Amino acid sequence: MKISKTILIAIMATMIISINSFAQKTGAANSGNCVQQGTIIIDGFYGYPYFWGALIKNLSGSSNVHNLNHIGGKVEYMVSDKIGMGAVFTYANVNGDYQDSSGFMKRAGIKKIRILGTMNFHFATTTSVDPYFIIGAGYKQTSWFDTGSNGGSWVPKLMPVAIRVGVGVHYYFTDFMGINAEVGIGGPIMQGGLSFKF
Repeated sequence: MKISKTILIAIMATMIISINSFAQKTGAANSGNCVQQGTIIIDGFYGYPYFWGALIKNLSGSSNVHNLNHIGGKVEYMVSDKIGMGAVFTYANVNGDYQDSSGFMKRAGIKKIRILGTMNFHFATTTSVDPYFIIGAGYKQTSWFDTGSNGGSWVPKLMPVAIRVGVGVHYYFTDFMGINAEVGIGGPIMQGGLSFKF
């Protein structure tokens, strides 16, 4: 996943440079901003890391461990020029193959699903750049599975509450399409992907 890390870092660096280069446009009239009241924003993203996945891969030392990290999507509706309400879905998965006592190959792993309601505070928005703060809370389910003879699947009785606090940015290179990058706690530390607005 070193390539994924490099891509996310490159996206975030591009966003920081873009914010600086477009900062002088901050004072433009709201009608020129890339997001306004009534705008719908849809993001798809890849997030890194999934800590359970990284831990299991490092502890096992096996090349048969596959860590998907996080994939997800977000939808947001701008209730005003500065505030958006939305929802986020993320899915994370790590699994690995092992040989049981009978010599057969089995698979075990961990999956996590998160669904959150969010509030986003947009600031310093220009014609192309849209930085924001995000806070969110919702539901989290973590489940383990094992195809071995003593396995099955089960959901542990952990606190099913998910939170997200972070800062991110959209950069739109057309009127309806762009890229996004976000850093935060609760879910992936870094994420990035494609954005669409309507």
